[in-house]
Amino acid sequence: MKKTSQIKSLIRISAVIIIIGILFSGPVGVLITSISHPQPAWQNVEVFIRNYHPVQTLPFVFGFLMLLGFVLFFSAVIRLADTETKKIYSNMAVVFVAAYVVFIGMNYIIQAAYIPAIINENMELVGLLTMVNPSSFSWILEMFGYGFLGASGWLVAPLFVGNKRMNSIRYLLILNGIVSVVGAINTAVDIEWVLSTSGLISYVTWNLLIIITMLLIFLEFKTKRYDRN
Repeated sequence: MKKTSQIKSLIRISAVIIIIGILFSGPVGVLITSISHPQPAWQNVEVFIRNYHPVQTLPFVFGFLMLLGFVLFFSAVIRLADTETKKIYSNMAVVFVAAYVVFIGMNYIIQAAYIPAIINENMELVGLLTMVNPSSFSWILEMFGYGFLGASGWLVAPLFVGNKRMNSIRYLLILNGIVSVVGAINTAVDIEWVLSTSGLISYVTWNLLIIITMLLIFLEFKTKRYDRN
């Protein structure tokens, strides 16, 4: 059916947007800022402000691509639900994605727009909000936001059944959900965990899981058999 083919196409597009968003908000954005205007490891707010430059907001600006990609992905993929149970799980996933957009969207707005606006006016608030500070309130928004996103992926995982690739996608979504929820819990226990060695390993693991998952999704829904449905 043409309608089903359009859904598959939107899922492919969302996978591409997500991958681009991850790469540009992560490696590309970090590389640009580290080469042009690097920010040293957190010492205090005075050092942060002294080394601040608007280009450091690029990773967060690029991060909005991820938000767009994930919203499109879940909006399209829930249409694959073919049983009442899967539809209920899909509706739950939409609610959690909405929480993700609120939490992460708010954090990116703070980093990309609010901190630059108050950088020379309220040093205490800047120190509280910048993600360079491992004790920043913004890390709570970030990690719990991605915890909600991981839960969303976990909930739609049952939609991916059938061949070997679909099963791999399902397992990866479940694994990513576990990593994301555990990350949120760890942050609640020890907020400075996020910039520790284990926190950085978790960050890299999350990015790799999502990129591999989205590559598999793109390849799976690119096959011609879907275009004939």
